[in-house]
Amino acid sequence: MRYYLYGGFELPRDSGRVILGDSDQRRAFWDEVEYSQPGLGDACGCYVFGIRVGGGIKPWYVGKAERQSFRRECLTIDKLSKYESAIKYVGKGTPLVYFYARTTNAKHLFSSPSTSKHRDVAYLEKLLISYALQRNKNLINKMETKLLKEMIVPGMINSPPGSLSNAAKEMRTLMGY
Repeated sequence: MRYYLYGGFELPRDSGRVILGDSDQRRAFWDEVEYSQPGLGDACGCYVFGIRVGGGIKPWYVGKAERQSFRRECLTIDKLSKYESAIKYVGKGTPLVYFYARTTNAKHLFSSPSTSKHRDVAYLEKLLISYALQRNKNLINKMETKLLKEMIVPGMINSPPGSLSNAAKEMRTLMGY
């Protein structure tokens, strides 16, 4: 399985709120996505919601679309509410969505959602959450984050203040993290 990354697709705002509450607005957003990459809205994989402020961007939510397509999963009322809470917390910025689209092995076509699940999609979501938490401790995700927030592995995850041991420094070099 191979994934391709697409985005960031800007979510339109009005008075500080994401304005994809009605079907016409959602359709216009997906038309832009489809124009950029035909078939992407019907694909499965993982997605990352982020906010760009100035020259930087931070992740605020990581999700997966394995049983449903991106189109059906990432702009639900529940998700829009989460995105709006992040925008309110930040106070300004440009909301963006990125898609990690899963492809078939044979012809590199987009994979379709499956009721039997794609185990690799769930794994990628956990991996992306771990990276997102390193960039933003206020990540909105609740599931899959408790362990990552509590675990301390010097030099790798949630390193305590102070200098690292020589072994931890060597392991960072060895493992490349």
